[in-house]
Amino acid sequence: MTLGYLLPLLSLPFAFAQNYTQDLEDATGYIPCDALIAVGLGDRVLTASSEEYEPRIQSWASVNARYHPWCLFQPQTTQEVSTAISTLAKTGEGAGDWHIALRSGGHGYPGSNNVVNGVTIDLGHMNNSWYDAETKVASLEPGAHWRDIYANLLAKYNVTVTGGRDGDVGVGGFLLGGGISYHTGTNGFGCDTVVNYEVVLANSTIVNANAHENADLFKALKGGGPNFGIVTRFDVEAQPAVDLAYGQIIVMEEHSDAVLKNLVAFTDKVEERPHDHMFVLYEHSPDINGSIILSVTVNTQGDMNTTSFDGARAIPAVSSSWETTSLAAAANTSQLASGRSASITLTLANSLDLLTYAATLHASLTARLTDLLGSESFFTTIVLQPMSTLYSTISARKGGSMLPPFARNSVIWVAGAGVTGDDAALAIVEGELLAVTKALEERAREEGQLEQLVYINYAHPGQDGLGSYGKDTVAFMKGVAKGVDPEGFWQERVPGGFKVGRVV
Repeated sequence: MTLGYLLPLLSLPFAFAQNYTQDLEDATGYIPCDALIAVGLGDRVLTASSEEYEPRIQSWASVNARYHPWCLFQPQTTQEVSTAISTLAKTGEGAGDWHIALRSGGHGYPGSNNVVNGVTIDLGHMNNSWYDAETKVASLEPGAHWRDIYANLLAKYNVTVTGGRDGDVGVGGFLLGGGISYHTGTNGFGCDTVVNYEVVLANSTIVNANAHENADLFKALKGGGPNFGIVTRFDVEAQPAVDLAYGQIIVMEEHSDAVLKNLVAFTDKVEERPHDHMFVLYEHSPDINGSIILSVTVNTQGDMNTTSFDGARAIPAVSSSWETTSLAAAANTSQLASGRSASITLTLANSLDLLTYAATLHASLTARLTDLLGSESFFTTIVLQPMSTLYSTISARKGGSMLPPFARNSVIWVAGAGVTGDDAALAIVEGELLAVTKALEERAREEGQLEQLVYINYAHPGQDGLGSYGKDTVAFMKGVAKGVDPEGFWQERVPGGFKVGRVV
């Protein structure tokens, strides 16, 4: 008796085993991740078992933002983004409780650019930049960090753009939220320099938005945040690269009055000297005995003889520097604090009395946290950034943005705090930070010195950033969002960040 006729049947279990093993290798068990794999995007999907997954999670700026999503999707082209959006939108039907997050540079508040239950679209591999000498326009992909943008454009083309001052910040979030730059006095906010956006809409179509094509979308993207689509390319005005005159002046907290008087005077003269830029930081950290005040001074033309900072230099300093350097190098000297942290912001009138009160609140905050946690367990930073009416004038001249205009010279106050310990310690710090903010906000409102803008790139998730733009602007943004996303995909399925659909 021969068994030859049985051999094909006997081989079936082995074939099945091979296919099953391959299926196991490809499948994650998570429906949206498997859907991306099924449409041929498996090479762009990282799961927790992938070697590259955990190092990428650790690249989020704040420890408390380092969520572990079901998978990271890392597109390399606009078409891959489009395919992913089409796939994930279809996969979302049903009663499952999962969402989509979108990451550019990884500096947003926890939950704004990452998710636990769902997929995080990580744009980090879309990080190229190039320049067209004929149009004088630079094209930037959203996942790049500003330090790399500056270095690449300088090395290859000897040009620069209006971008972030901290080199680790990402392109996408910075430009969609507005974008304060060393060049704001001459060029406006970063968003004011954008001449075209390439955008993947909720229905997965790829469009351009500029002054002539999709003009309402073009304007809404200028400060409108993550409400309309995924911007896969920003085309921005470029200019010849010129070394900066760059300085840092560190003084002790006892000189706070002199620092603030100088800052108020500087803020009122920005329009006269638009190439000069300054901001002030009050800092407490475990490696500092007490608190210090840091003034950062910049002239974007490399003018070492500018007199705008003479007042700052006249204050007795612990250390002081003043040199010429490239924007790429300067961007690496200012790095945002990491650890477990939180931040919040207000815009205040350029008032010496009010800023003095703000400095007093910072001293009270550090004293309170020292009592609660010990001086070596936390860090705080208060940043005071001049906002001239000139900035709004430049923006209006370029067609305007979603940001409300400054009716008078103002100062953006940003408070950040964090801990070296655990989430319980962070909860204490965040609570104290919010209490200080409430006190400052109430004082400013009582004195008629609270300005409209709650700048979304610095705002706490509990603040109404988009609502601060005003009812007419919010209505315009809602109309644009409804037009390009009638089903509300970006509002419901991609909930992170400030969403216009949540503004009452």
